[in-house]
Amino acid sequence: MTGTLLEHADDLIHRIMATREGHTDPYALYRRLQAVAPVHRSDLDGNWYVSGFDAARQILGDPRVGKNNQFIVARHGVDPERLRIAQRRPRRSMLTVNPPEHTRLRGAAKGAFIPPAMAAVQPRVAAIIDERLDRLAALGEADVMAELAFPMPVTVVGEMVGVPEEDRAWFRPLMRTLVSSDSFKRSPEELEAVKRASDELEAYFEDLIARRRKEPRDDLLTYFIGQADDGVLDEDELFSTVTLLFFAGFLTTTNLIGNGLVALFDHPDEQARLWEHPELAASAVEEIVRFDSPIQFVHRNVMEDFELEGHSLSAGDVVMVLLAAANRDPARFADPDRFDIGRPDNLHLAFAWGLHFCLGARLARMEGQLVLAGLVQRFAKVEPAGEPVRNPGLVIRGFDSLPVRFTPR
Repeated sequence: MTGTLLEHADDLIHRIMATREGHTDPYALYRRLQAVAPVHRSDLDGNWYVSGFDAARQILGDPRVGKNNQFIVARHGVDPERLRIAQRRPRRSMLTVNPPEHTRLRGAAKGAFIPPAMAAVQPRVAAIIDERLDRLAALGEADVMAELAFPMPVTVVGEMVGVPEEDRAWFRPLMRTLVSSDSFKRSPEELEAVKRASDELEAYFEDLIARRRKEPRDDLLTYFIGQADDGVLDEDELFSTVTLLFFAGFLTTTNLIGNGLVALFDHPDEQARLWEHPELAASAVEEIVRFDSPIQFVHRNVMEDFELEGHSLSAGDVVMVLLAAANRDPARFADPDRFDIGRPDNLHLAFAWGLHFCLGARLARMEGQLVLAGLVQRFAKVEPAGEPVRNPGLVIRGFDSLPVRFTPR
């Protein structure tokens, strides 16, 4: 590749990662990066950036690529204090280890999300969604993020894990602060708020684990405490497993709902199609997460030297896998920038791939399908009632608020 093209690719990466343009709409920049350099090592930070579908799937599934505790990587324009806050007190979790430790940790948790477990919880999920839709019908107009997209999945996973009902609303401002830690531009005051939020989160779950040890219940928290007491998990792994399942259990679904409604509003023909054919709800969920992925990118660490599409990757290299870019790769998807709720053969990477495939994907899909089907059944019209406000994060793409008007049938 010529020096000019290399410089152009680095300019695109900078704009994606460190500018308001990239935060507002990264997709045009992703397309240009794919065209110039679908696999590229940046001079900005020394990391590899992979935006092509085939290369991304290979990285996610290759046994020569793994993860480690240094999961925060320096990016252009990121100050040392921000990295220090992000990397403090790392705990071992299934997100940051490789086999055999990953196999053990994931094995301890996966039973909660296998098909029989999901079938058992589905009636309760449907009931919680009905309660939220009742409230939306009564309000007529509401911020859908505050009234549905956050409280529904946090109630579902809160009941599963064992987070008390009275505590769940507290997590919304906390998570908004933590998501902002990933923003392309944070003030020292905002970084300090991230540190305080992280401390509050850690203290809360340490206290909840201690309380549940004294008063066991029929929930996942009690189950994992038993795993720790039996020596299957150590105390760090207990903490990280519980917090990971809790936050992974609502974060993706929250943004799936918000991103999905905005995509439908922006494509009224597809919204009308869904209202005419509610049986497309499952397909629509897959297209929503492909079209505007709640998780924009993930990182991996190269463990052994190997070749990727003519490029030599070396042990120790960091790879940024741009999931959202891969999900719009024209080499994989016909007319990739078209939002098509009936898209066939929609094999995307929104939930990642390989060993670290999203553990809660089945739950997120179920919740998304039930929400879409419920909206179609209950409301003749669902339409925007104001300008949405996007969250400040780069990895987590979604909205802080989304005013919506609901017209009952």
